[in-house]
Amino acid sequence: MTLDRAGALCARRLIVLLLCVAGTSVIYAPALSGGVVWDDAYLVGENPFFKSPVFSLEVFRHWLFFDSFSTYYRPVQNWSYMLDYWLWRGNTVGYHLTNIGLHAAAGFLLYLLLRRLLPTFLDAARPTISIVSALIALTWTVHPVHNAAVAYISGRADSLAAVLALLAWLMALTAQEAPGARGKSMWGGAAMLAMLGALCAKEIALVWLALFLSHQWWKGARTMRGKIAVTLVALAVLGIYAGLHSLPAYRAPMEDAPPAPLDARLLLMLRALGDYTGLMFFPAKLYMERAISDVAAYQSAASWRTHTHGEWLSVFGLLALIGASAACAWRAPGRPLRIAGAAWFAIAFLPISNLFPLNAEVAEHWIYLASIGFIALLAGIVLAFPSRWQRWACAAAMLAIVSLGARTAVRSGDWADAETFCRRTIEAGGATPRILSTLSAIYAKRGEWAKEELVLRKTIERFPEFAPARIQLGISLAKQGRPAEAAQLLELAASAVDETARRFPRTWPAALNLAKLRADAGDAAAALALLGEARNRFPESWEIVRYRGTLLRDAEGARAELREVERFAAGHWWHLDSWLTLGRLRAAGGDPEGAIAAFEQAGRLDLYDGRPLAGIAQVELSRHRTEAALTAQCAAIARDPERPAHYVELGEILEQLGRGAEANGALRKAQMLIAKAGGPS
Repeated sequence: MTLDRAGALCARRLIVLLLCVAGTSVIYAPALSGGVVWDDAYLVGENPFFKSPVFSLEVFRHWLFFDSFSTYYRPVQNWSYMLDYWLWRGNTVGYHLTNIGLHAAAGFLLYLLLRRLLPTFLDAARPTISIVSALIALTWTVHPVHNAAVAYISGRADSLAAVLALLAWLMALTAQEAPGARGKSMWGGAAMLAMLGALCAKEIALVWLALFLSHQWWKGARTMRGKIAVTLVALAVLGIYAGLHSLPAYRAPMEDAPPAPLDARLLLMLRALGDYTGLMFFPAKLYMERAISDVAAYQSAASWRTHTHGEWLSVFGLLALIGASAACAWRAPGRPLRIAGAAWFAIAFLPISNLFPLNAEVAEHWIYLASIGFIALLAGIVLAFPSRWQRWACAAAMLAIVSLGARTAVRSGDWADAETFCRRTIEAGGATPRILSTLSAIYAKRGEWAKEELVLRKTIERFPEFAPARIQLGISLAKQGRPAEAAQLLELAASAVDETARRFPRTWPAALNLAKLRADAGDAAAALALLGEARNRFPESWEIVRYRGTLLRDAEGARAELREVERFAAGHWWHLDSWLTLGRLRAAGGDPEGAIAAFEQAGRLDLYDGRPLAGIAQVELSRHRTEAALTAQCAAIARDPERPAHYVELGEILEQLGRGAEANGALRKAQMLIAKAGGPS
């Protein structure tokens, strides 16, 4: 195929769109059946802010992770989960399809943007521009280093921000070219909204904005007036974003070690650059949490020899820096593109370079944006080759795309389920405390206590400062019927509760489970005292409030439990389980109107949870209002048709209405669902 013919094909937008969609769908197909992995357990599981449209504005008042130290402000990411939940009713296949669609869209939009930008960097014919744009976009789309942003449900923030930022950039260019004031205003306003959405999808959009402004000042806006106008509009968007970002309550940062000296940070920067460069060329060992330093490496000469990988990364990083600088200085065709690619990478790499404090040293998904510049730099190098070689370079690029896609497909299988993800991460060298704790929690969920204990003991031995592992082990021992051993570990965590809580999130289970041990031993007063302190320290923890309410009921009566739950629900209007519990308590206490009000509030918080409506049905049935009960129960089934308990309750209502045949049919449906699920629900 001639270059002109290839250029004609690459110039056809529909063909490139189909390649992006088809390629992304094929290589990420192994992830479609993947379930909930790692942070998914919270973001598309426990997260209280995505199961109903009533949270559309509320998400702007909260950080992404509710019970954490992180200050990730990503309301648009939660919006995407709202849409997914409405479309797919929590089916993870749908969530993965959305991720794949977002990444494919980002690849196609990148192609469209490159077609607009490359003429300002390359004095080349149109077919060449189309080929370079398509090859950069396709290489980026299939590269396996982006797996964590696509195959992992919670990783979609990168692709979501990319789609919105690319749309904003394209619309801003359209606004500049629009002939009239109306067109400029319309496209400019749309670009501002898209850019604001990108910022609210992930903080990396700040880098997208920096790249846009850099291009505008370098090659984009033709006049100083235009450059200043674009900058003022960008500052206005930043001002709105800053106002939104100030809405969540202040969150104290995790207590950590002081920043490393500048020379140490420069060394880490080189190692990170070396690691990312290696991943771009040879994406072999891929895993989420990557480490490029180890203090144990310098304890002895023998230890240093076993940790030379970090030193080699420094060398690779230095060589990559020298190579990029030489490529930019090379006065050969394609030099402006090489400079633009290197500048793009540098701007996107700087925030993740370890020169500034980060919650990790290296993460694959962090170069989702920077990798575009890396590939553009390589494309600029290829353009310096003699024209007779470029046909072979195109063939090599297409072969690379196929090879990278195959590696991506293999890597996508790592996300098949949580255990596979953890095991393959550990095998690849990513045995971090969080990964090991996640694996142990998987075993705990299945009741495989011996396996959980083994993993936790290894975690504590290897990472003695990781307090969550000690807490988790204490809980495991308690569930195994070894209260004395469990109490020792949990008391240790409780004695250093302030320090532990400053360094690690979600440490309240130590107090909760220690209180359970005290209560089981017959010391309810000590349990209540522990829970009282924990409730004051962790006011957002519903589990502590719920168990404290149970103990108060036993000690002081039902009114005490009701007061405890009412106080929490009043301060957390969005918390589904607290309102469900409140409805049941009010119903049991002879307050049907209050119970229905609580159930109605709970019903607004989840589009597909039928329990609140079933609760209303039971209250109406207790008041002998069987027709109202039937209406509410049918509505519960319409919301949640796979829950057997709903059909059992429907059968009771139909029996009271004298509709025995229909009642028997409802019970048969319940039995069928129980058999299908393998147990009652």
